[in-house]
Amino acid sequence: MLSPYRFRVYEAFLAYPVGQEIHTAASGRVAALHEVFLAIEDRSADLTGLGEVRANIEFITGTPEADVAPSAIGLLKEMARAASPTDLAARFADASQRFPRIARALVENALVDLEAKRKGVTAAEYLGGAWRAGVPCNQCVFWGSDADMRDNLELYLALGFRKIKLRVGIGSIEDDERRLSWIRGRCGADFALAVDANGAWAVDDALQNIERLRRYGITYVEQPTHKGDWPALERVARDSGIDVMIDEGLQTDEDVARVCANGGRISAHLKIAKAGGAAAVVAIGRAFDRHGVSYVMGQMNEGALATAIAVHAGMALEPRLGELYGALGIVNDPGTGVTYRDGAVSVPDQAGVGVSLRPDILALLWDSAA
Repeated sequence: MLSPYRFRVYEAFLAYPVGQEIHTAASGRVAALHEVFLAIEDRSADLTGLGEVRANIEFITGTPEADVAPSAIGLLKEMARAASPTDLAARFADASQRFPRIARALVENALVDLEAKRKGVTAAEYLGGAWRAGVPCNQCVFWGSDADMRDNLELYLALGFRKIKLRVGIGSIEDDERRLSWIRGRCGADFALAVDANGAWAVDDALQNIERLRRYGITYVEQPTHKGDWPALERVARDSGIDVMIDEGLQTDEDVARVCANGGRISAHLKIAKAGGAAAVVAIGRAFDRHGVSYVMGQMNEGALATAIAVHAGMALEPRLGELYGALGIVNDPGTGVTYRDGAVSVPDQAGVGVSLRPDILALLWDSAA
């Protein structure tokens, strides 16, 4: 029997303007975002669910860039003979645990979009929340020249951002102090500043560097110690006197449980790419709510479609902050519908995630109907 479903996987390489490129201690300088897209077409209902993930983020997912699309295609082949929405969901649930979380995220995100459209509700409502006109979020100043830092900060201020996170741990601590001092002087005493070391420091260095940086009034430090070194992270959370947030180190169910067991001493940065999908990240957020863990709803730097599903997940939760700037400034984004204004990100109030794709930018990798 012919399945009513058709799957198509695409890719595109997205870029920011010169001077706005990503550069962190974990990723290095990133020239382009390697995005993988999925369209799940339900031919019987004349509906299509869309998903997007970024492939070149092995530094946070552990899955090599070259494996992301083939893994997603492998998962989709396990679902190819589904005969109904219930059957499609069951086949995904049965097969998904055998594939990397980043591949599961691509498929789950498209399924959420498809099922929300089927029910005629926003993805936020489908995930158990409510659509809102905007989600307040911060903005990030990546590593780069001082001139680029100043130009980017002025852009963010013009768009109404009042919470800024500075990437640190790439150059010297003196570089970090100089940059943070300039931002504090430009923005004023009441402006919320944070820093993100992306796992660059050993535990003693982290404690010493935080002591030097805290004079600039930072509200939290993200991933100050090496990914996976739980004793180091817990020591910094105990001894630094500042809010410590985990990001790269939050990978597994065991990591989630350990954050919960820390009794709120460690905050968390939620990302769909790490969780394995929009529904999965919402489930983690609700577990944190039950254990008194503060968290940010974040994302990778990625296109509008991936950004939109993260925004909807944020609407289904109560994060302390949204870190949802990932699509801002991309010059060749095939996704449309995500806007930034007054320090907030917005998506349309319509069924699904509210983002459409321009096919002319996409390169087809696989078509289940071929």
